[in-house]
Amino acid sequence: MEPEPTTTTTTTASATAGDQQQQQRDAVTTSKEIYTYEAPFLIYAANWSHRPSKPFRLAIGSFQEDQSNKIEIIQLDQDKGELVKTASFNHPYPATKVMWIPDKTGQMEDLLATTGDFLRLWKVNKDGSVTKRSSLNGNKNSEFCAPLTSFDWNEMNPEIIGTSSIDTTITIWNAEREQTVTQLIAHDKEVYDIAFARGTAVFASV
Repeated sequence: MEPEPTTTTTTTASATAGDQQQQQRDAVTTSKEIYTYEAPFLIYAANWSHRPSKPFRLAIGSFQEDQSNKIEIIQLDQDKGELVKTASFNHPYPATKVMWIPDKTGQMEDLLATTGDFLRLWKVNKDGSVTKRSSLNGNKNSEFCAPLTSFDWNEMNPEIIGTSSIDTTITIWNAEREQTVTQLIAHDKEVYDIAFARGTAVFASV
């Protein structure tokens, strides 16, 4: 059976803003608590932006069982009182995870990362358009790599990203240099997720 072409994602804006956005959060919560965005596809992944100048900005990824997938960036328009799409771009295969760079000061490049067949870094330009910055492959012996199941961006050092793969490996990347820091066989079977603890050296995998 074909899935329904439209999926609704419901978000509670009042629980997502940081302390630096307290006034904007108060303005939202006093006017409306629940905001709904209807995407033109089934939604599989989502992540809130940390950037102080972009409160209530969300990236969502589609789930289509082929290469015709999308990433959309949506933003709360407080004047209209609704979530609106600000950017959209193609993504090969469904993104297993999407995540904004954990930049709470707004001093770094405005980056979004996704995993699927590769770890990809995307840059959001000042005009709102999105360009691919890099595609990172941890397989040194082939132009292809095993599917990546998930990743995590290190909050203490945003240059560091860790990816997990069905080939039993964990790969630690330097996103700034676009290079592998280390790769290890983490499990006897597929690795489905990775999560950093506070600091750059400690992480958990499952």
